[in-house]
Amino acid sequence: MHAKATSNDSEDGYGIDVVFHQGSDKIAPSCPHGPTLLFEKVNKGEENGRRFYACSACRDRKDCNFFQWEDEKVSEARVKAREEENRSKKPPFSHSEYISRFREFVSLPLDQRRFCVDCQVLLLPRDWDEHSSHSALSDDITVARLRRPSLLLCPLENKKSNAQYLFADRSCHFLLDMLSTLGFRKVLCVGTPRLHELIKLRNAEGTSEAMRSLLLDIDFR
Repeated sequence: MHAKATSNDSEDGYGIDVVFHQGSDKIAPSCPHGPTLLFEKVNKGEENGRRFYACSACRDRKDCNFFQWEDEKVSEARVKAREEENRSKKPPFSHSEYISRFREFVSLPLDQRRFCVDCQVLLLPRDWDEHSSHSALSDDITVARLRRPSLLLCPLENKKSNAQYLFADRSCHFLLDMLSTLGFRKVLCVGTPRLHELIKLRNAEGTSEAMRSLLLDIDFR
């Protein structure tokens, strides 16, 4: 059993379906961005098309060139090469390591808090030598500023994978006031980290009824 989410037919006379398996024990292969999705290329006038696995995050092969036919037999050497590529493109630290480093960073005196602009990462004293030739922002890295990472990090701008929309604070406050007036208490922020930040800040201030916010954003930072 499977369900399909069908895209519009293109000018070339075919469309691409996303195939959602139900009750299948088949494990999808992974690319550097995580488990892939199963797609089906359907030509006009044909009931069934050929299925293939591709990246779930990137729509452009230039950003992720993973491609595998569903019925394709993949050699062990190719599997190992993929695993190595996936490892090489992982973030420099795991999620738990980022949390540990952040806690250590905020415990440092203000004059020892540094941020590498080139690598977009907070630096601990033991990292300074490794980043000595990079551009570093080393002043005013306060806890208050760290609560607004969108003001510190460079935005991602690839519209076909991980574009981020950084609304001005005035626009964010307008949206939040409108949502609050309409009675919404749960907000899903898709690629809008600044809106998510301000919801969290408002909740901490306790000046209005709390909102629950979930940020969906392809950005390991």
